[in-house]
Amino acid sequence: MNHIPQNIFEFLSALSLIHWLFIILILILSWLLYLWRYLRLQLKFARNLKRKIYFLKTSAGKNFQVERDLLKEVKLFRIEDDIKDVTADLKILQKLEPKSVFIVGYDADYSEYEKLLSEARSKNIPVIIFAEQGEIQNAEHWKIFNGYIYCDVANTSNRLSIILLNILTII
Repeated sequence: MNHIPQNIFEFLSALSLIHWLFIILILILSWLLYLWRYLRLQLKFARNLKRKIYFLKTSAGKNFQVERDLLKEVKLFRIEDDIKDVTADLKILQKLEPKSVFIVGYDADYSEYEKLLSEARSKNIPVIIFAEQGEIQNAEHWKIFNGYIYCDVANTSNRLSIILLNILTII
């Protein structure tokens, strides 16, 4: 058993200066690669925080004022001041910034989710559907929502902010 530490010491002392420099170079390059990837991720996240966040309501009965005000208090996001109404016409989406995020209020009677997500998909815009717990009963709506990779469903204001941060990290 005493031979193992002695053998390791003999091996390390037998390494030449070139070998040591090669090992140190590999360690430094690995560390620099990790640092570069980390900085790139942080810069990407910082760029995504500049995205405008639009609240879109699909029903006249639902108001997003509380959720919008809560997200606005965070002072990390660029929240649009007014809540856009897309109940009658989706042409308003064409006037919005292409680098943005849509937070859409869920309404079971709204029939334009496919067109709304198609518009978002064409511009690579993340969509967060805001619905009460258990409110989405329509299987067709779930199919539409799950068909877009940058679409998620939130049911509380806290969950909305967490999803928003996660989406801005990965997009």
